[in-house]
Amino acid sequence: MGERDYWRLLAPGVRLAVEYVTIQGRMVSFVIRLEKIQEDGKWRLTARYDTCHGVPHLDVVDKNGNLIFKKWMPELTHEQAFARALLDFEQNHEKFN
Repeated sequence: MGERDYWRLLAPGVRLAVEYVTIQGRMVSFVIRLEKIQEDGKWRLTARYDTCHGVPHLDVVDKNGNLIFKKWMPELTHEQAFARALLDFEQNHEKFN
C-alpha cells in the first residue's frame, strides 16, 4: 500500500493539501483540500474533492466550515476524479471563497 501527502502553493495565500492511497498502483482513496489564508494568518478550507463515501465528490464550504454545495461524480474513477480535482483547483481556485 502506498500513501502520499503533500502541500502545494497555487498562488500567494492559496494552497492545496493532497493525500491519497494506492494499492498495487491503483488509487483507492484521496482527498484534495483547497485552503486559503485568512486575515488572522490561519488556513481555512474552502472546498475539497474526496472519496470518503466511496464515491468521488466535491464539497464546497462556507467560512464556518458548513457544507453549502456537494457534487457527486459516480461516473468517474478515483484516478479520473483526482486528475479533474487538481485541474479544477489549479484553474479555478479564485472562484472558491
